[in-house]
Amino acid sequence: MSIRLRLLSILPKLMGLGLRRFNDLLREFPEAKTRSAVLKLYDNAGNQVAFWLGFEGDKPVVREVDPRNPPYATTEITMLIDVFIKILKGKLDFRAAYLYDLIDIKSNDGLPSSYHFLLWSAFFDRLIEMLK
Repeated sequence: MSIRLRLLSILPKLMGLGLRRFNDLLREFPEAKTRSAVLKLYDNAGNQVAFWLGFEGDKPVVREVDPRNPPYATTEITMLIDVFIKILKGKLDFRAAYLYDLIDIKSNDGLPSSYHFLLWSAFFDRLIEMLK
């Protein structure tokens, strides 16, 4: 099954959350306006998809990008699509997945990867609460 097809199991909830609750998330994570991320998802067959998440002015932007040549982002997060879906469905903790090397977090802004890990783990915790 393709990666995009696998994303359909969670995408409608994410889109609804983005439309209804984005400002709530932004109030909780104001540093998001100065951060960006490339989220790279792959499957066991080696297929990949990537998304750039960030801001253009005051407008939040999520767009699909080339996983082999993504634009600059302060953070790159890479994981199996199955891990991503399990995290968003609350079946796997983001921190546990990171500690078991199921998630790779790369810093591109000179700050330690642990800094990005802490920011993203808090964000995923809140996102999962909102998706319930």
